[in-house]
Amino acid sequence: MTNQNEMDLIPDDLTQEELLSLNEILLNTREQCQMTAQLIENQIRRKDQLIDRLHQELEAYKQDQPARLVEQAMKELIGLRGRLLKRQSSPQWTELDAEKLREEFTYLDEDILDLLERQNIEPFTTQPGQPFDGGRHRAMNVVTAASPELDRTVKASLAPGYAKGDKVLIPEHVTVYRFQ
Repeated sequence: MTNQNEMDLIPDDLTQEELLSLNEILLNTREQCQMTAQLIENQIRRKDQLIDRLHQELEAYKQDQPARLVEQAMKELIGLRGRLLKRQSSPQWTELDAEKLREEFTYLDEDILDLLERQNIEPFTTQPGQPFDGGRHRAMNVVTAASPELDRTVKASLAPGYAKGDKVLIPEHVTVYRFQ
């Protein structure tokens, strides 16, 4: 089954035995090429299956990730509540004066900030005179500005905002100037 181009490549002075030997070499080479191609296809198929399996595992992990984060945050919150209940059930709790009670609330605030920090959540506040940013601020009050330079700037921060990285979770509550 040779075509004319293949016949042109064969020298005329080869014996029949040499031609048969050459033909056998060519057939063996063709068979080896086919076997190599089959091996490569099998490896590609196995790698594709591995990629598909890894993709499925990643998708399952991504779907489970929010639940794990919430569970972790709830465990932190439960631990915080446990520490608070322990303080409240101590004999000294009923004897706390106003100063000691303020101190306890300060500790509670620090515990809450620690909890938020472990979740990579940071509070933020804006200094008066900074531009109002609708993505970071919620205008709770609007007051008239005495000059156009104060228009759309923050007069005061009323409550901090909270962000995780660049994502604002809770906007800061502010009073905003507006020039009429």
